[in-house]
Amino acid sequence: MVAAFKQNDLFRGLQNDLSRFNACIGNNGGPYDLYDYSWGYFEGTRLLLIDAKVPGATIDVLVYPICFNFRHAVELYIKYIIADLGRVRGTGQQYQAGHTLLRNWKKAKKLLSAIDHAAEDAALFEEVVKYIEEVDPTGQTFRYPESIKYDQHLKDWPSINLSVIEHHYTRLFVVAKNWQYRIDHAVDHAAQDGTLAPPYRRPPDKNALVGRWHFLIYKAKNTGLRVRNLFK
Repeated sequence: MVAAFKQNDLFRGLQNDLSRFNACIGNNGGPYDLYDYSWGYFEGTRLLLIDAKVPGATIDVLVYPICFNFRHAVELYIKYIIADLGRVRGTGQQYQAGHTLLRNWKKAKKLLSAIDHAAEDAALFEEVVKYIEEVDPTGQTFRYPESIKYDQHLKDWPSINLSVIEHHYTRLFVVAKNWQYRIDHAVDHAAQDGTLAPPYRRPPDKNALVGRWHFLIYKAKNTGLRVRNLFK
């Protein structure tokens, strides 16, 4: 028996002439993955940048959701690269939990060898990651005016030009879309060959030794999978 979908008075669909605004979520058309979420934040960035150009828009407050959305889109996209290309490579490579960009980007950059990509595109992505990391290493700078220790955010940064943000956003999103097509192709190809590793899931046990053994077993299974397919 399939469980009924949940809803409340705020988060629900409508069955009237406004139903065209019902957004599908969860298992309704999904499940949706890291790329879908990343795409949503990229799209949110684009739309907010458009709104910022409307006469009367208060860009001094719009700057925060614009930069937050852009940063979060980049964060999710990097995690998407690691999750999907880690399966293609069979490495079980996992992105670091939390909001780190640079550490995860270093993992993602190595995995990009699984797809054809231009060196200048990777250089552009890395450049943007480093710019963001310098201003917002924790993912909190554009969410709150202060840190949890009550240190003021952005006190040393006098202004952010939204045209500059848009320029980098536009170039980066073109690269992201191009890589997404190539990553999907690599995943499909590995699935057809029988070499696509299942998603790696960390064990709930917090014990480091248990986690290490769990990961080694996962890698051994995937090595066996790839070896067996060599003799098909």
